[in-house]
Amino acid sequence: MSEERRDPSPYGAPGEPPLRNPFRPPPGGTGDMREKGWIPARWLALWWALMLLGDLVFYVLLTPIWIGLRVAAWVAELRSRVRR
Repeated sequence: MSEERRDPSPYGAPGEPPLRNPFRPPPGGTGDMREKGWIPARWLALWWALMLLGDLVFYVLLTPIWIGLRVAAWVAELRSRVRR
């Protein structure tokens, strides 16, 4: 077995050998994050709106439904124990 497979590195892509120096940019890249530029405000607003909607759906709608189902299961279990 080769050294690469025994000591997996989190820096290389799966099935490829790890980078020699993981702190340097990969070949073909400069490593400067500024070259990507800023995210447009409309996408940032959309991101936060979707995050807020997801939080509301999960915490306000789905959590009480889940708790209600658990309470119903507990009540059914207690009733079945009492009947025995």
